[in-house]
Amino acid sequence: MAHFHPAALETHPAPATSRLMQVVRQLWRMLVNIGVEDRLTVWQRKRVRLLNGICFVTIAIYVGYVLVFMNSPDWLTFRICLVGVFVNLPPFFFNYHRRYDAAAYYSVLSVTALCSFIAVARKYDGVEYYLISNSIVPMLFFRNIWKIVGLFLLNVAAYFAVREAMGVVRPFLYVADSQYFYNVNVLLFFLTLFVVVYFFRSENFRQERLLTHQNESLAESIEHLQTTQTQLVQQEKLASLGALTAGIAHEIQNPLNFVGNFAELGVELLQELRETLANEPLPESTKQALSHLLDDLTQSQQKVHEHANRASRIVKSMLQHTRASSGERQPTDLNALCYEYLRLAYHGLRAKHKDFTATLTTDFNQRLGPVPVVAEDLGRVLLNLFNNAFYAVQKQLACRPSGTYRPAVSVSTQRVANGVVIRVRDNGTGIPADIQDQIFHPFFTTKPPGEGTGLGLSLSHDIVVRGHGGTLAVASVEGEYTEFTVWLPRATDNKSAPQQATAALAHSGA
Repeated sequence: MAHFHPAALETHPAPATSRLMQVVRQLWRMLVNIGVEDRLTVWQRKRVRLLNGICFVTIAIYVGYVLVFMNSPDWLTFRICLVGVFVNLPPFFFNYHRRYDAAAYYSVLSVTALCSFIAVARKYDGVEYYLISNSIVPMLFFRNIWKIVGLFLLNVAAYFAVREAMGVVRPFLYVADSQYFYNVNVLLFFLTLFVVVYFFRSENFRQERLLTHQNESLAESIEHLQTTQTQLVQQEKLASLGALTAGIAHEIQNPLNFVGNFAELGVELLQELRETLANEPLPESTKQALSHLLDDLTQSQQKVHEHANRASRIVKSMLQHTRASSGERQPTDLNALCYEYLRLAYHGLRAKHKDFTATLTTDFNQRLGPVPVVAEDLGRVLLNLFNNAFYAVQKQLACRPSGTYRPAVSVSTQRVANGVVIRVRDNGTGIPADIQDQIFHPFFTTKPPGEGTGLGLSLSHDIVVRGHGGTLAVASVEGEYTEFTVWLPRATDNKSAPQQATAALAHSGA
């Protein structure tokens, strides 16, 4: 006795049926797209596909009738259906040869002629269902109102002509007991009309949704353009301010040189005065008092000279930042460059927010050696990274309760295979993971309007990647830290820079 398993009740589509449905779908897609071209408008493509689809469905119905009546004694209906298969083929031919209006005209006029002929020849009442429905079809196929009106009036005239002819012409194609065939045709015509109207209705809704989406996209684009315009104006103001700063820095440089020179001269004069007083016959107490006074004056002059040199270096850094890049690489001490711009960014922020303090940490490789870079361009990169780091820790400080957070920014340099690595890290607000791949895009900024142009990191990326053949990467955890890693090749040939960068960063543990 055979055992029957419940699993056997599970129905699975037979492979043959599945293949047949696949063939039908492919045939449908092929037929409805006959004559469709890219140059056609959306409405024209829709019209061609709809006409092809109607012809395909109509031919399928007639083929079904042919199969049904093939062995029937009603050979007249069989022949009519067989003729119907071939009568509905011309629209495919016209569409294939880009005669779209001819296909539409043929579709409307053939239905009018066939319905009128069959109604008279077989004396079928109810021909108005065909002709009234067929008079609506031109509205789907044509845009010219006179074409629509003309075809509508043609169907109206055909209706009255058929009613008149029915009383005169004797039905010569009449077949007894074939009323069911007529009823099925009426039902199919109503069904076809419903499908056609539903198709256009759904297409119109789809076009409406598409237009709504396009309008929203245009509104977003306009808003983006307005934001971009504001940012460009802001950038132009910053550029003008940079030019003004360069002029002021040039003017400041001369007084600073005088201060430094006179401070150095003052130290030398104090030394000469000290030597002169040593030979004078003065009381010992007076000599000691004068010696202490000269020591204080010498120390004061040395401090003036030291800070004048410091101010001079800052001004020179500002001039390098505002000066157009020469584009020539020169051996540069990256440790000194990082330190100068770190101090410049820190004191620049403290000039705006005097109560702001942060822990600055440097970890420089003293064996780094000179690296061939464009100092002015790389200085812009470092200044931008430091400014972003201080901005992030300042925002984090404002969000944390007082006394619970200590801002910290660190910079380190490291030698790796075929290059050097500079890391700038802060314990600020961090960057959300979903926008980390966008921060190097032009005009993308996480700062509020007016505080950032969205060009800093984009320009920095171009300077490092295109200008120096290196890489600029970011690692961040929102609310914890952000670390930018700059890899620069030591060699001038950068054809394999991306591969070198990947190997170098992996070796350094980045």
